[in-house]
Amino acid sequence: MAEIKRAYLAAARVAHPDLHNDSEAARRAAEDRMRRINQAWAVLSDPDERSAYDRQRLRESPPQPGPRHHRVRHSGEAFRPFDDGPDEEFDEADDRPITDSALPRWLAIGPAGLLFGGFAAILFGAILGAGRIISLGIVSMIAAGVLLLVAAPIVALSAAIRGERRARR
Repeated sequence: MAEIKRAYLAAARVAHPDLHNDSEAARRAAEDRMRRINQAWAVLSDPDERSAYDRQRLRESPPQPGPRHHRVRHSGEAFRPFDDGPDEEFDEADDRPITDSALPRWLAIGPAGLLFGGFAAILFGAILGAGRIISLGIVSMIAAGVLLLVAAPIVALSAAIRGERRARR
């Protein structure tokens, strides 16, 4: 850190704009150089900023020639895992469908309606003591399961296949 501070002060003494009053262009160039020196000092004087800068430089350094497994690693060189490019941001909250195909409305609402109706029929049948209403409720719940577990995936798959065929044309 002391060496960096000495280098900063030496560069600032040479590039300070007050020392360059020869012409307007020389003064502007000195101001620009002093601005860059101050920016570098702001990064290098803060240990966290300096560490982030070093990590960024390691990521941006060009790859060494030759196969990775034959390359000799020096003790001062940081480990860098293989990276084949920038990763796309993955949003776990994004639950939009991957394809454009959607279930028909009747198939999306139908199983829930049948399930609710079957449950209500079983409840009322039990209260009234009517076996036929209970049987109707059980059949309704079985139909909801068949629609939900068998028909919905078949319809969704066929819609996706039709969409792919349309996209190829």
